[in-house]
Amino acid sequence: MLKNANFLCELGTEEIPAGYLPPAIDSIIKMVRGKLTDERIDFEDIDVYATPRRIAIMVSGLADAQRSEEVEVKGPAVKAAYDADGNPTKALEGFMKGNGVSSDDITTRETEKGEYIFAQKKLESRQTVEMIPAVIEDIVNKIPFPKRMKWSDKEVTFPRPINYFLILFNEKVVPFAIEGIESSDETRGHYVQANQMFKVPEISVYESILQKNAVTVDHKKRKDLIQKELSRVSGEIKAHLIEDEELLDVVTFLVEDPHIVTCSFEKEFLAIPDVALIAEMKEHQKYFALRDDKGKLINTFLVISNNPPTENIRKGNERVIAARFNDAKFFYDDDRKKKLVDMVDSLKDVLFHKELGSIYDKVLRMQKVAGAIGSAIGLDEKTKENIDRTLLICKTDLNTAMVNEFASLQGKIGRIYALLDGEHEAVAEAIENHYRPRFQGDMIPTSIVSVVASLSEKLDNIFGSFSVGNIPKGSQDPYALRRQANAVVELLLSNEINLSLGDLLSEISESYKDGAALVKQILDFINARVKTIYSDRGIRHDEIDAVLAVGESDYLELFRRAESINSFRSNESFSEMLLSFKRMNNIVAGFRKDNGDYKLSFDESKLEEKEEKDLKEFFSGKRKEISDCITNSSYIDLFKLLIQGKSIIDSFFDKVLVMDKRDEIRDNRLYLLEDILGNFKNLLNFSKISDSKE
Repeated sequence: MLKNANFLCELGTEEIPAGYLPPAIDSIIKMVRGKLTDERIDFEDIDVYATPRRIAIMVSGLADAQRSEEVEVKGPAVKAAYDADGNPTKALEGFMKGNGVSSDDITTRETEKGEYIFAQKKLESRQTVEMIPAVIEDIVNKIPFPKRMKWSDKEVTFPRPINYFLILFNEKVVPFAIEGIESSDETRGHYVQANQMFKVPEISVYESILQKNAVTVDHKKRKDLIQKELSRVSGEIKAHLIEDEELLDVVTFLVEDPHIVTCSFEKEFLAIPDVALIAEMKEHQKYFALRDDKGKLINTFLVISNNPPTENIRKGNERVIAARFNDAKFFYDDDRKKKLVDMVDSLKDVLFHKELGSIYDKVLRMQKVAGAIGSAIGLDEKTKENIDRTLLICKTDLNTAMVNEFASLQGKIGRIYALLDGEHEAVAEAIENHYRPRFQGDMIPTSIVSVVASLSEKLDNIFGSFSVGNIPKGSQDPYALRRQANAVVELLLSNEINLSLGDLLSEISESYKDGAALVKQILDFINARVKTIYSDRGIRHDEIDAVLAVGESDYLELFRRAESINSFRSNESFSEMLLSFKRMNNIVAGFRKDNGDYKLSFDESKLEEKEEKDLKEFFSGKRKEISDCITNSSYIDLFKLLIQGKSIIDSFFDKVLVMDKRDEIRDNRLYLLEDILGNFKNLLNFSKISDSKE
């Protein structure tokens, strides 16, 4: 907890929903910091703590008063400030009165818009204690909670009723009230174990007073305590806790005085798929599940209680989970009356999007996408069959009772049911994995069946959304298309799949409204994500621009090129070689800018200088080697080869005038340069690469 705090404000409330508190904490810190800074009130640090029944704000080093400052204020134009006789006009008088300055404080200065009046104004310095109420009122009214409520006869709104305010500044109560709820120097203990008000004589003992009255007010300490106790108890019963950071965060804001209660359920329930039991425990009851040494779920679970363990608490939780598991058993038994494949037709009755049709229509589109991918990357027939089977049944679990109860089980329960149906293991795995990666850091599928199924899912989502006008704008991305575009690129890179996405999108475009016209727009959208992904992998922006500029969309191959450039930068000859090729590129580009369709011709007999003959001989002799390097993605070897020609290129430019006055000689030399650059036309754009190594 914040040390040496001299300001404390606690809002005592009824129980606020756990999910409301973490974003509220961040928002309050930002609001208070901004307000104090704007009001010129110095401070050292700010922190906010929360339990279900209180939000506490602490500030250390809070100044007694606003910081004194002088600022320059701009007044009216000089011609408007004085009349013809040189006397102040009402405009000038109003400016002086409004800013509390006299004629002695006024100066004139020339600006871009003419001569204007300026004055040095001393800002008033109010006492901090006078300004605190406005800060607290802002907090109460402006925290962006998902929902607010009114209570009793009050007009003020908050997620739950506010019962009291504890406000201390330099150990004195700051007078404050909202609709009859007045500030004091008292806080409330735990609502069951110590449900009464306690005086806080000074801020330094605030935490200890609450601790003595069964409240751990610092949520960071509370979370750490829960985590340690979960580990201790699971270790004592020789079980392994199923780690769940999200659940840990939730329970931290459900309790003020955390205790672990060890409970159990009937072993017969273990016949239900463990993902369903875990979902029941987590989503409905906020319980922690356990596994044995072999990774199997056991019939013991841990409950975070807000009161010390009792037999009644244990039995009550066991009764609740038994009822929940009986429901899960009913759902599971009902689901198993049909195989997944028998439910495919039912997808025709489930709407995916009013313009894109049913889920069944989506399945058919995904199968077309997967077929195109399979052909492009040369998959064998058996693998193609497994992918097609996966996509046929991967959405059927959406119509199961289990997924209707727990949306989080989509894909997971499908995998389990597929295995029970006797489907191929790769198919069952892909049913779950076709949703992955769902977020940054999520597992990326590696099985080719799973990878192609996942690509098909995401590419259909992106293309389909673009075809109906659901395109991300600014920060708005309701269909998470940026995340899915990221996933597409990550799948290709992580699994080292060479696939021209532009060709693929063109091939599948007929499945979407105005699809052909959308291909470039979708590629531009994905390219924006590519830049971020490459950058995160250590590639420089100019290297990224150089490979993307050629218009290719095999993102694995483009990454290899960019990575090679990045690696090759350490070579001392890099910038020298780069400058040589840039010079060559600039001459040709400059000519083509004004002569785009001009047809150049070449006649070896018109090579007059030794240096141009050497240049022709070097690149003609290396043409196959260059081609092999590019074909085999041996880009480092390619750059080393090009360095060999650096001195030849330099000699050419030192001794040969490309833009000769004789058209036939000029054309011959331009043709030679353009022919050399043609080797790299679809490889990278040398002009985009900075010659800096940093």
